[in-house]
Amino acid sequence: MARRSLKLRALLFLYGNGNILGCALALAGPALLFAGIIDRGWLAITAGLYIGGWLLGRRAPELERRIEDSLSLEETLRRLEQVVARASPHLTDDMRHSLESVRGLVVEVLPQLMDAGTGGDDLFTVRETVLRYLPETLANYVTLPPAFRVTQPLKDGKTARQLLGEQLGLLDAKLREVVANLAASDAAALVANGQFLEQKFRQPDFLEG
Repeated sequence: MARRSLKLRALLFLYGNGNILGCALALAGPALLFAGIIDRGWLAITAGLYIGGWLLGRRAPELERRIEDSLSLEETLRRLEQVVARASPHLTDDMRHSLESVRGLVVEVLPQLMDAGTGGDDLFTVRETVLRYLPETLANYVTLPPAFRVTQPLKDGKTARQLLGEQLGLLDAKLREVVANLAASDAAALVANGQFLEQKFRQPDFLEG
């Protein structure tokens, strides 16, 4: 992973839940001082309040980053349901709609790919996209501070929220093509779909180029 710039690390800290909660609690120090409740040692109390808030707020939500290839079909789909359910509270309505559509398409296409005699490369690419790219991308997104996701431009001047929205919409569209091409037994189109997925979705980190 490329080293993040000092500016980026500073922004992630400033926008982080830990810093925001720490600053909010630290305001109680001067307030108590002006109210006459505390006197000497108010700076230490303020610092302690900030540290306490930072410790409480710094822990980011944790999502599963990969669904193992060795799982059965039923277990794979169950784990995917869990990833979708845990990510949904952090997404916009449009993003949730795309993610639910992707989930439904995976439920439809993954069993067909496993049962069909079409090339293994197609199955591998679609599985890799769903089992690795999607969970890791969602995990990377929710670990970003909420304010950072919607305010800081990243790739092509777009925020993390905009980037994820576009990626989920694109994944939804491509999986629809996979379903149609599988139904039509269009091997050439399936190969093209697989190549597109591999090219587009190999980089799941919003903070890397």
